[in-house]
Amino acid sequence: MVEVAPAVVIKRPRTPRDVVVEQRLLDLLDARTPLTVVRGPRGFGKTTLIGAWLAHLPPEEAVYLRLTRASNDAATFWSGLAGGLAAAGAIDPDPAGDAREEVVRHLGARARPLTVVIDDFHHAGRREDAADIDDDLVELVRQNEQLYLVVATRTGRVLETTGSLSIDVTVISPRELRLSPASVAALAARTGVAIGDAQAARLADGFGGWPAAIRDVLVRARGDGGRVNLALADQYIATMVRDLRHEAVRSFMLRTAVPEEFDAELAGEIAPGEKVLAILRNVRSAGLLREEVRDERRVYSYAPLVRQALMRVLTESRPQQLHEVHTALTGWHIRNGDPVRAILHAVQGGDWDTTEQLMEEHWPRLITQEPWSLVAAAQLIPPEVAASHPRLQVVREEVGPALPANDDGALPVPPWPTSDLRGLTAELRAQRADAWDGGSLALLQWGMAAVMAGDLGTALYAFGRCRERGHSRGDVPGAVQPATAGLALTHALLGDVEIARGWLQDPALRSVPGGEPRHSAELTATAAGIARALAALDALDEDLDEAVDAVPERHRRDEIWSLTVFLRASRAGLLGEAAEVARWAANLRAARHYLPRAGLAETVIRVELVDLLMDGGMIAAARQAALDLPVSVVSLPTLARMSLADGDYPRAIAHARTGLAHPRLSQRSTVVCHLVVASAQYALGERLAARRAFEQAVEVAVGSGQRRPLLTMRYTTFVQLAGGDTATAALWPERFRPRGQEDDVASAARPAEPLSRREHQVLDALARHAGAVGVAQELGLSVNTIKTHLRAVYRKLGVGSREEALVAAAARGATTPGPLWAKG
Repeated sequence: MVEVAPAVVIKRPRTPRDVVVEQRLLDLLDARTPLTVVRGPRGFGKTTLIGAWLAHLPPEEAVYLRLTRASNDAATFWSGLAGGLAAAGAIDPDPAGDAREEVVRHLGARARPLTVVIDDFHHAGRREDAADIDDDLVELVRQNEQLYLVVATRTGRVLETTGSLSIDVTVISPRELRLSPASVAALAARTGVAIGDAQAARLADGFGGWPAAIRDVLVRARGDGGRVNLALADQYIATMVRDLRHEAVRSFMLRTAVPEEFDAELAGEIAPGEKVLAILRNVRSAGLLREEVRDERRVYSYAPLVRQALMRVLTESRPQQLHEVHTALTGWHIRNGDPVRAILHAVQGGDWDTTEQLMEEHWPRLITQEPWSLVAAAQLIPPEVAASHPRLQVVREEVGPALPANDDGALPVPPWPTSDLRGLTAELRAQRADAWDGGSLALLQWGMAAVMAGDLGTALYAFGRCRERGHSRGDVPGAVQPATAGLALTHALLGDVEIARGWLQDPALRSVPGGEPRHSAELTATAAGIARALAALDALDEDLDEAVDAVPERHRRDEIWSLTVFLRASRAGLLGEAAEVARWAANLRAARHYLPRAGLAETVIRVELVDLLMDGGMIAAARQAALDLPVSVVSLPTLARMSLADGDYPRAIAHARTGLAHPRLSQRSTVVCHLVVASAQYALGERLAARRAFEQAVEVAVGSGQRRPLLTMRYTTFVQLAGGDTATAALWPERFRPRGQEDDVASAARPAEPLSRREHQVLDALARHAGAVGVAQELGLSVNTIKTHLRAVYRKLGVGSREEALVAAAARGATTPGPLWAKG
């Protein structure tokens, strides 16, 4: 039936005094388009808006009718509509006639303006009957220019879409009905609750602007002394869900609230049913869902407080359905390659075995890229359950305390992805199967993954915890030995020469052979050998050749193997022999093909290629190799050296200082960056600043045991900046100094500054021209610019004329390949 009153004025809705109706919505209704549709879910202020608008209209201009569920029957709808219009004096139907025909006949012939307002229009008919009702009403409005129709409905109707094809239609959707933060603040003021702008914005966003829900919170707050308690903010929405007419819709909303967001495909996975797409369409059109187009697909989500309320109802009243949804989501994310979300849902679904399996399978990525998510998931696991699952126990007890306490709760993600650790894990297990427990293996894998991700600080923590765990269990040959080798290797990679050597002297590694490893300890022996060789190389030990040659040769072409290539290439750079440099440059280029793209190991190999070519004096080849080298903490020192070699001193200083500001810069790279700054400032004539940078480099070199980075500086520059300090001069090993009296005299005579590319071009052109005019014509530059470059060339060569410059250039032999440190 249709609720009808004897007097139309009495049946108009009463508008509460403490509501806020925005003027822009009243203006849309005042526009009087032939058809106006006010659409939104329960509590979105449809009736309130219409009541506020009708309050300013004379009774004879508008008829207000509100439908009930009895209007689902088409005949009842038409008879109720006829009765309501008759009671309002809008029509005088024949009681014996067909109600539909009487309404159509009288309204179609009406000669004076009339607005018919039908509230709760979603009750008007069902299925085909609803479409027929919509078509009839649209046709009435289309035929009679004096007739205006306003309907308020919770769901989308045919008249909203088909009506726009033949008449003007105004749609006031949930987007327009939502309360803005300013409206929430105004509503709070009318309710007598004092809230700030931030809390008003939080309420507006949390409820998606849902007017009645927000008003419910504010009314509750007024009764609680004005204190807004968001813990009770879901009461309204929970009641609305329980009152939903269709169980399928209720189940859909509860199930789809579990994921933070979903698309149509995922909705079908977690809320299976024949009508899931239709329900999704209706729930979306009702304004209950946020919609975002992302990667050519539509993604939906509930407002935060709405989702909170739905989750509470689901948890309290349908725990079995909640478990089913978590199980479905676990499988969904596994199939879509998202182990983090899969683990979170497996944990919430109580599927501990799947959680442990996912952690083991994706451990390297999870422990380096998603540690916060891993810890958050593990905290949901009961302690007694974690105690029987080693990886869960490691995450709860070890990973959480290792994470930095950032203000925003986010962990800086390492720039490099980790690779698969299955091969390395198999080698570890082959070492001594009975010595391993799941927790020790997880810690050791954590350390290896952190090294591959470039997070060496975390690697030290993980290896240290593994070693401590091994000692407490008495399995020194098992966990302690590889963990100790990991500590030595990590410190060697950091450039902590003396600390790395200290770990190499640990009793746990005494049984590890220095040469060819035993099969059962191959990985440990290789890690220890690399650490030993890298320390010897950095310290420029007398036996560095023996240490490098003693590193075991691996058959697996993995990241560990790439370090052996790096070591041998670095040694070739020290020697500076053209044939060796060329041979190991080729090996470095080949090594890239065996390594994961964009990983740390590949980056190290690429950087070492540039360094090797520069150390060998092949500047043009080095420049070519550095063209597409990504800027990172690993490449910055090399890019700084490259700019220095090109004579671009400001860029060299900028690269070096950027590297020095990075928290993960190794001691080795720190020395290089300080030396680049010193060399560039010295070349620019800033001698005091150059000496300060040089002293910083020396300080780090002495403290860490680094010597090899000193050779990246020109020897004459080193001597001049060291002055008469014999202790500093002694840092440069005698056997790497320029040999012979002739070399020493030449080194002392030549200035420290290298020529830039442009200065090389000017000097080359000077051999073919008598002066600046000819050089300027050949290079296409102004004469004044050429004179500036010539003054710089003469100063750097220590000469005063063209003839002396050409002689000095010929004696310099700047393009002859050789170790960079030997070029005075």
